[in-house]
Amino acid sequence: MHLFNKCCLSALLIISVITPAWAGEYHLGEGYSVGDINIAGYVNVVAEAPHDGKTQVVGDDLSLFVSGRFNRYLNPFIEAEFTSATLWHQSSTVLSDNHPVFVLERLYNDSNLTDNLTLRIGKMLSPIGEWNTIHASPLVWTTTRPMTTYRSFPEYTSGVGLNYSSQNTLLPDLQLFWQPDGEIRARPRDLVTREYEHTEGVHLNWAIGLTDKVGVTLQHADIKDSNEDQTLLGFNFRKTLGKFQFETEATHTHVNGSNPARVRDDEWGAYLLGGYAINDKWSTMLRYEYFADRQVSQGSRNALVGLVWRPDPAIFWKLEYVKQDGARLNIGTGIYASFSVLF
Repeated sequence: MHLFNKCCLSALLIISVITPAWAGEYHLGEGYSVGDINIAGYVNVVAEAPHDGKTQVVGDDLSLFVSGRFNRYLNPFIEAEFTSATLWHQSSTVLSDNHPVFVLERLYNDSNLTDNLTLRIGKMLSPIGEWNTIHASPLVWTTTRPMTTYRSFPEYTSGVGLNYSSQNTLLPDLQLFWQPDGEIRARPRDLVTREYEHTEGVHLNWAIGLTDKVGVTLQHADIKDSNEDQTLLGFNFRKTLGKFQFETEATHTHVNGSNPARVRDDEWGAYLLGGYAINDKWSTMLRYEYFADRQVSQGSRNALVGLVWRPDPAIFWKLEYVKQDGARLNIGTGIYASFSVLF
């Protein structure tokens, strides 16, 4: 591991361990506040047993958030993490192939121009759908992430965002986002499907109750190191009915420009998830997804059944079985499990 990565990993580990010790009133999952600064984060460990690959245990995320609320115009936020740390894999000893990757997830400042209008400058999560903006493992239903929620678009925007919160329930919240060039400290190429630059978009989100929402997204981006560009239209919806919760996202992306590897100009995907709260600690869920990739002639389908145990509001154990058919993309048939905790 490079010296820089070692230093960053050591800092994350030290802060995550000693933060609770500093806090007399610390509660797991709420972070720790020192004046106007809050320190929080999460850990996610994943066990994978795909039928067509090696069984392994991965430190998927060790993530740290630091935020400040100083005044109307100075409200910085940073999220940094180590990801893809192989703790063990089949035919290997523990930690023998451990090469975690340092990722700068977010680095921005919020300026509250009015009570309803916020200017955000820096590196942020692209507001495309809902999953991408809340992607932390303790906050989502499943260990495996639907391809619809990341494969067709840039997950990050390095530039400017303008967020408007509507006070009229009939009008949507509005998010405008613009990236004038490339991504700030982009993820390593092997962790993303493709890289983007010169992006702009808008996301509209209507609240339909306390927790439910429906949203639409329109986004344009240039694909880096190519003469291709794309336009995406997205849809997201979440609804709670008693102990049941339903959510879905769909994207349709039209690609322009020449690329011999592209087999279709229109890439699209959609998933539907239904969850049921058995009691305050146990939940179960079903999920189905279809994804038609721009560079693969055959579509990819996956169906999932899973179980979640939540012994504490900040601790999650997940177990799921996935059956995959068609093109093998990011998700394969197998058993997946994870342990995650917010701190």
